[in-house]
Amino acid sequence: MSGFVFTVTTAGLDALVDAQAGKIAAIEISALGLSAAIVDVSPTLIALPGEFKRIDTFSGQSVSETIIHMTALDASAETYDVRSLALYLADGTLFAAYSRAEGPLFRKVDIASFLFSIDIAFSEAIAGDIAFGDASFLYPPATEAVKGVAEIATQVEVDDEADDGRIVTPLKLATRLAEVLAPIIQSIADEASARGNADASLDQVIGEEVQQRTDADAALQGLIDALLARTISGSGLVTGGGTLASNRVLQVLAASAADVLAGTAADRAITPAALGGIVKSVGQSGYISIPTADPARLVVLQWGRFTAAGDALTTVTFPLAFSQPAFSVVADGSDSTDTGVSSNNARVRANTITATGFAAFSATNTAESCTFIAVGEIDNS
Repeated sequence: MSGFVFTVTTAGLDALVDAQAGKIAAIEISALGLSAAIVDVSPTLIALPGEFKRIDTFSGQSVSETIIHMTALDASAETYDVRSLALYLADGTLFAAYSRAEGPLFRKVDIASFLFSIDIAFSEAIAGDIAFGDASFLYPPATEAVKGVAEIATQVEVDDEADDGRIVTPLKLATRLAEVLAPIIQSIADEASARGNADASLDQVIGEEVQQRTDADAALQGLIDALLARTISGSGLVTGGGTLASNRVLQVLAASAADVLAGTAADRAITPAALGGIVKSVGQSGYISIPTADPARLVVLQWGRFTAAGDALTTVTFPLAFSQPAFSVVADGSDSTDTGVSSNNARVRANTITATGFAAFSATNTAESCTFIAVGEIDNS
């Protein structure tokens, strides 16, 4: 830090004049005062206003007849701003002061040391009349946060690993590391050797496994080749086939309704679609269609029971209406136990047969329970 113009106080100038006249020995500057206040510096100043700290870790020397170099150190963990400085003689006299109004001269934080260094120039050769309490600067012990003097550790101290106040040289560090790392390196070498042996054993196992799988693959390929050599061929109604080298299709042709009606094709299978749909209702009275291979024309068989009135004509309705008058109707039955009666069965009147029913005449004197069967057609188009 340099470039500051200090003002020498009247008391400081008097002491300097006495030293030059030989009345006293050379004056001795022994401390540096610090203040955070902005000070109106004048020759009449006898104390630094707002002074909060005085540093006596102070040293200096004359570098020429007119220039003095001074250095001060604060290695504390304090934090502060400085706007004004003062130089004090050994007897406490304020020798010179400086202040700046623009802003702090410097700012100290708790993790840093304050090192103040300044050159003071005089207009006359008076540097020889000023002395310092410490002829050489007092360097502090070196720490992790402070620059200073440190001692080089011996090999024994390095090996002991207990001293945290000395500096280790590369040679001593290399010697210690070689000693510490030797067993570790040997352990790594032993581990590498063991793993190498394990890898060799694993390689052998893997080789045997590969050979076994190769043999198994060859056997499987033989089975696949034998399977591909086989063929599938159609027979009877089934056509298609071939080797298993590719996908094959076996086919059975379906007979159409026309094929079923023609009744001549021998290479087709009859399906429900070719026969036509079936309608049915199963009970004492019911019906069922007969497949004819013609979905548009269903032949239907109907049946049922009815009670025929005595000596009268009884009308009967089919469970399902035909599309046209029934082809044929047959009715019969009687509850009578008199086997001597010759005209005790109901008879269908053919001229009464319609699409929806028929009429039957019973010659018995009482009503009789009868059954019927009818065959007809339903147009399903």
